[in-house]
Amino acid sequence: MNQPPARINASLFIGLWLGLTAMVGVCAFAGLYLMLSRGGAAPLASATSASPVATQPLAPPATNTPPPVPATADMPTPEGVGGGGSACNFRPEPASGFGYGIQSHIFVGDNDYWLGVISDKLGFNWVKMQVRWYDLEREQGGIFWDVLDAGMNEACEKGLRVMLSIVAAPDWTLANPMPAPEGQEAPPDDPQLYADFLAQVIQRYPGRVGAIEVWNEMNLEREWNTAEGVSPAAYLELLRAAFTTIKAEDPSIVVISGALSPTGINCNGSFPNCQPSGRPIVIDDVSYLRELVSLGGLDYADCVGTHSNGTNLPPTADGANPPARNAFTFGGPWDNPHYSWALKSQVETYAGVLSGAKQQCVTEFGYASPVEGKFPANFGFAADVTEQMQADYLVQAFNWMRDSQQVRMAFLFNLDYGPKGGDPAEDDNVIFSILNRDGSPRPAFDALSAMPKP
Repeated sequence: MNQPPARINASLFIGLWLGLTAMVGVCAFAGLYLMLSRGGAAPLASATSASPVATQPLAPPATNTPPPVPATADMPTPEGVGGGGSACNFRPEPASGFGYGIQSHIFVGDNDYWLGVISDKLGFNWVKMQVRWYDLEREQGGIFWDVLDAGMNEACEKGLRVMLSIVAAPDWTLANPMPAPEGQEAPPDDPQLYADFLAQVIQRYPGRVGAIEVWNEMNLEREWNTAEGVSPAAYLELLRAAFTTIKAEDPSIVVISGALSPTGINCNGSFPNCQPSGRPIVIDDVSYLRELVSLGGLDYADCVGTHSNGTNLPPTADGANPPARNAFTFGGPWDNPHYSWALKSQVETYAGVLSGAKQQCVTEFGYASPVEGKFPANFGFAADVTEQMQADYLVQAFNWMRDSQQVRMAFLFNLDYGPKGGDPAEDDNVIFSILNRDGSPRPAFDALSAMPKP
């Protein structure tokens, strides 16, 4: 997949939250946004050192180098792929119907092992795989399936349902791409091209794709860099084409609208000065969702995608009315209260917009805790979260989401970026992982493994 183990827009996510803490008006937020990846304010306190885990590693650290991806490839169809394989023996669904999921960077290392950990040791029934279209089909018609084949086959063997988050249009789909820094992404000019790619994925893995998330954080220019700018109406065209095609291929697949990035801000024009009018580059997530709903977007989704990356507040707190600060060193929720500081208040805010018409699918959530006493500079809230707090918060989050009846499935970020990632002082993926850098389980791993999954 040629995809480094980098968290999709996580730093921007947190940068936006930190912007709420630091900004006086739009301009301060603009400075954070310009930093994009791992920029931002210094930590508010040194990290809390966590006690080492005494258990043996689950596996040795994996290489951080994915296999090379050719521009085009005519790969042979492996056994079990492309219509000729046996049906998957999926793990039984919980009686509640709630989907317990987690994201694994299966494209690095031994995916047979890591998917086995998810199924056999954690007891989860869903795995999230993010697929970058431009890595698979760099030239039209030449799809490189090899790495995805391996992941899909192993997930089937382990009885895991797969949620594919499919993003990033290849250059050949864009007649006049916008100039942008590396990593900026855009949808195809013709939404049907995206839908056609989804059809090929479904045809290659019949009965194996449980859900598809249609794009990701499309309320940000970073993910929707087009001439007209961020646009719910334009996204609806992509969602409509995708939904229609997916349901024609396999009506059982759950179609999830792309998860929005919680921003709490609108910005037009360009940074550093946002204007009252002009090309939208950031749209407040609730405003975006309201417009998408008003345009009929819920007709083309089975579930509304949500991202909720925890800070130092417990998941069941109200970010707009935070509890007593006590000894917390990171002050964002108290300095600038906002629903997105906590999972519960975010889910309930979105539920108010949806008015019971659809459930939410939380396609990314997690809680960061320092690793080896370290965390990236703009993740200061991690200093307040011990490893045991991380474990407690994650269990509380899963239980609350299931019992709320507002969430259909949830995917934790992440299983294994600890042993597959880099220095925790620079790589924020590592501090969200539930495994240590040597592969041994953090307290969160053991807590989630023991957590009842009714």
